[in-house]
Amino acid sequence: MGMENNSHTGNRLLRRLEKLFLSLEEFIFRYIHAPFRWLLLKIDPLSYRIEGTLLKKILQVSVYPIFMALTMVIGFELVKNGYTVRTFVGTIVMFIFYGLIFAPLEHLIPFSRRWLDDREASVDMMLFFGGKFWGDYINRPIQLATVSLIVQEISPSIGQAIWPAGLHPVLQVFLLLSINDFFRYWYHRWMHQNEFMWRWHSVHHSSERLYWFNGTRSHPLEGLGSSLLWGIPLALVQAPVEIVFVTGLMGRTIGRFQHTNMDLILGPFDYIFSSPKNHRYHHSKKVEEGNSNYGGDVIFWDILFGTFHLPKGKTPGDDIGINGMPNYPKTFLGLMLAPFTYGKIKKEASGIEKAVGQTIKSNELPVQETHQEA
Repeated sequence: MGMENNSHTGNRLLRRLEKLFLSLEEFIFRYIHAPFRWLLLKIDPLSYRIEGTLLKKILQVSVYPIFMALTMVIGFELVKNGYTVRTFVGTIVMFIFYGLIFAPLEHLIPFSRRWLDDREASVDMMLFFGGKFWGDYINRPIQLATVSLIVQEISPSIGQAIWPAGLHPVLQVFLLLSINDFFRYWYHRWMHQNEFMWRWHSVHHSSERLYWFNGTRSHPLEGLGSSLLWGIPLALVQAPVEIVFVTGLMGRTIGRFQHTNMDLILGPFDYIFSSPKNHRYHHSKKVEEGNSNYGGDVIFWDILFGTFHLPKGKTPGDDIGINGMPNYPKTFLGLMLAPFTYGKIKKEASGIEKAVGQTIKSNELPVQETHQEA
């Protein structure tokens, strides 16, 4: 009886929490997101008018290099006097400015018009601010404590001695970006190939559209593991603080582009960075496409280790998400609980597939064989 009472109490609590978060999602969508949505929808007719024009072609080839270069310039400017309050505020302002440009461009030159459906936006906002709280007040202290203990055991002078500080700062940024992404590549690949790790990472792949903001969609506990793994090599390498800062900004800009719904033409950049085009294959429902392009910032580790997928002359599809799991949660609370209820979700999904298969089979008409005489 005691266990049954506890179960009923837990279910009631979950229902109340679900009702609370659903109300919050509705509030955000209706009163915070709606004004921006109204403005963005005004741009949609323009996208048809510039189709096939020189203006669209210029936007397609110029937006990516302009913002990558701009991030580098702004980054070094913000940190030229060390990491200060100006650096912190400037970073926030920079990414708000980027968002105010990226969102309209996604409606002006969309890769997929189906991805303009923004019903997931309120959940992504909640995931972002929830992740921000977790990252700043729980994840970051754990990361700093762990990294400090490791560096204490291994002299930081080792990293300082090997870091090529004489290189041009831009080259140092790309070097650190590549080193950092080597560890990120293997962690990301492991999350796809190990079912326990996939429980957490599947939250990121639950979105059925890609756009500039949902690169932040992830489970907080996944972020804990990844930040520890990426933080340790950064601490041991001991690159100058300005290089670390600008590298972080570049990674965040690449992440915005990775998930963008802009129809861009990147040429050689598709073979250097984790670009929108090759990352769309990574989010594909097809296993052979999804288990590829693991790079977070650069893509040449995928090329080197045989997981690169970018067939020439083809365009990635827009049917993305988690294959075989139509019942995967869509709400904020559901996504937070998904890693813990993954077994149940998987079992229910299997039952749905069987039921659909039986329905299709029962609706099939018997095919009569015909024999033609010679």
